[in-house]
Amino acid sequence: MFRATNFTVTLLLLLAFTIFMAGFRQRKPLENNWPLLYWLLVVFFTLVRPEETFNFSIILVGLACGMLLRFEFMNDFFVKTVKVVEMLVWLYILWRGFEMIIL
Repeated sequence: MFRATNFTVTLLLLLAFTIFMAGFRQRKPLENNWPLLYWLLVVFFTLVRPEETFNFSIILVGLACGMLLRFEFMNDFFVKTVKVVEMLVWLYILWRGFEMIIL
């Protein structure tokens, strides 16, 4: 059951930002700073409440993918592979976030 607390509302905003970033990553060029801002926000959110939020190791994989896509020049196969891994991390964030809100 959803209860509107500071934590759940912040988590809902983070989930909305996650959906926005997933669409943004598909439409805009890779050399953009918004995904890095998103990943820093998720890392900060996870470090503030580590026992109640996401698995930090998975978040670091997403951060590494975001940084690789922003700062490295790779061929198309590796870019697509890193994008798929980043998308899987975003799916984990959405799944775990909705799980935290509902339970």
